[in-house]
Amino acid sequence: MDELRILIARLGWPSTSVRWWTMQEFAARLGEPVAKTETEAALLQLLRSCKLEAEVVEVLYIFWMAVQRNGYSPPAELAKSIPKPSLLSDLLLASLGLPVQVGDAGLKEVPDGFEIPDDFDGVQGVDLPRMFRTSMSGLEAYSRLPFVRQMAFEWTQNRAAYPDVPYQGDPWHFTRPLGDGFTGQLSARAALRAISAYLRALAVAKQLWNMPSELADEKSLLALPLHPTLALLRPRCPYWFPSPTDFDGDTEAVETAIRALLTRVKVARLGDELIAFNSPVVMTMERCVEVSLVRWSQAAGGNVNDTNLAAHLEAFWTHEQMLPSAVADPLSTTTIVVPPTLERLMDYECKAWPLAGTLDYDRMGYLQHDLYPSRLFFPTVPGLHEVGITPRDGLLEVKVEDQVVADLCYWNAGWGPARPRLLRGNCGTALISRGTVYREGADTECGPLRAFYLWQVRTLNRGSSFDEFSETLVSGAMFV
Repeated sequence: MDELRILIARLGWPSTSVRWWTMQEFAARLGEPVAKTETEAALLQLLRSCKLEAEVVEVLYIFWMAVQRNGYSPPAELAKSIPKPSLLSDLLLASLGLPVQVGDAGLKEVPDGFEIPDDFDGVQGVDLPRMFRTSMSGLEAYSRLPFVRQMAFEWTQNRAAYPDVPYQGDPWHFTRPLGDGFTGQLSARAALRAISAYLRALAVAKQLWNMPSELADEKSLLALPLHPTLALLRPRCPYWFPSPTDFDGDTEAVETAIRALLTRVKVARLGDELIAFNSPVVMTMERCVEVSLVRWSQAAGGNVNDTNLAAHLEAFWTHEQMLPSAVADPLSTTTIVVPPTLERLMDYECKAWPLAGTLDYDRMGYLQHDLYPSRLFFPTVPGLHEVGITPRDGLLEVKVEDQVVADLCYWNAGWGPARPRLLRGNCGTALISRGTVYREGADTECGPLRAFYLWQVRTLNRGSSFDEFSETLVSGAMFV
């Protein structure tokens, strides 16, 4: 029972990664016959004590993850144990095959004289990503209904859930001792209150303003704690991971390190290719080194010299090829990506195109912002059919029809409640092919091709633990 108490306590931590990993551990315990009964009882008790809609969703999501992970069957009393229902909790219950609650949950429209309080505006972009208010603003502009004021009204109403500590302390407590230039990876009580207010505003719109159910459900997915496809992704650092000193030095030294990295990947995965790699390889209080590389193909006939190729394609690192996604149902674990055409991918000046692009923001989990966007690279597969991304054994498999063409692994490169603001994330990922099918679609269209890796090394340095980091960027294009 001590282990359960520790896990339940961690569900209340403001650290986003800790909450994600804790939810995974709970889901694993629900699938273990020895631990199942005790874990169910503890989670049902926790669920009944939830004071906010977002808290309910996080606990329900554990049961949902257990079903996806090991075929677990949730207890019937789960549906009766929800004190704060929402559109998103209804979607989760329906996905679990359980009945949803009926009733208005005390919903009421924002009063005419209500004014948005300063603390609601103050949390936007600080304790809470702006996307929730942006979503409300978009709905308001379209419908001319007071969505933003409704969300702010719900924010004031749920203050009573935690009257003594509505903000769960000072989030900068975790980052201030690290010095300047850090950003927190936190989702504290203020965020949970605001996300709950967002869900209640959508419920008001659906029940009292006749908002279409499909649209309301779609907008509620913004409040997912975890992306359904990424929820079961487990941290697993590959043994071919670079050593801390590999990427020290000039361009020649970096390319030597990249070639050594590619060799180690080939030894580990004979016949496969590293398509993309994005990760910090050094993270200390005074120095950080982040390495990004993506494989490209190039046809003959370009107008850009090889020596100028990296500079010509520099914008790729700030405007990666975004891959739009779709799903069969809102909580499907399979994400469908429709590959862009070769015409859309190709840079016609240099006749080159990337073999990997980043996943879009659809169904993004607020506990997984560390992954977005630069860590979620998937094959662009020009010339092939739609691609399915599914979780399997802690990895993500990329399938064309029934054939796995690549997989993506994820690891923690530097644990902590914060990261240097100039880094793209504390975690790392690698996208590795299964054979060469992922890039063969364009071969027949473009004739002989050659391959290169577009790479970038970002180095952060500071003299002491209280200074701000200075940044050095080096990039290049290395043919293979």
